[in-house]
Amino acid sequence: MLTGFSLFVALGMPQVAHALNDCLAGQFQDRRGQAEVRIANDNPTNQFTYRPRCVTISEGTRVRFAAIPDFGMHPLYGGAVSGGQATIDPSSPIGSFTSGSEGERILIDSGEFPYFCDFHFAVGMKGSIVVVPQLFADGFD
Repeated sequence: MLTGFSLFVALGMPQVAHALNDCLAGQFQDRRGQAEVRIANDNPTNQFTYRPRCVTISEGTRVRFAAIPDFGMHPLYGGAVSGGQATIDPSSPIGSFTSGSEGERILIDSGEFPYFCDFHFAVGMKGSIVVVPQLFADGFD
């Protein structure tokens, strides 16, 4: 499992480091408490981005991934992109989707789980999911 949101302290000033797959803390859409979240490359002006790209969910949330037109054109893998290099994480609960147009996973463990399109990560087709305990679904963490 990969972790993100580390803090660096330089000259006594805390700075938020880049989280996984270029998702910064302020970019995560809060979907805690929802039973299901859909992540798709369905932006009519740019099909090389996911919506939502960076999202926070609760443990036990079903995540539906959709690829337009399909995963053959946009194979999705759990893993991180760093320095222009994509690395598949074999322990990621996201796994991989390489055929069909929809797939789903139920994410039950807390942590940060990045994902990317193997063909188009260099143009921004990547994202990350932060999973928090159900206890914090109401935002009182």
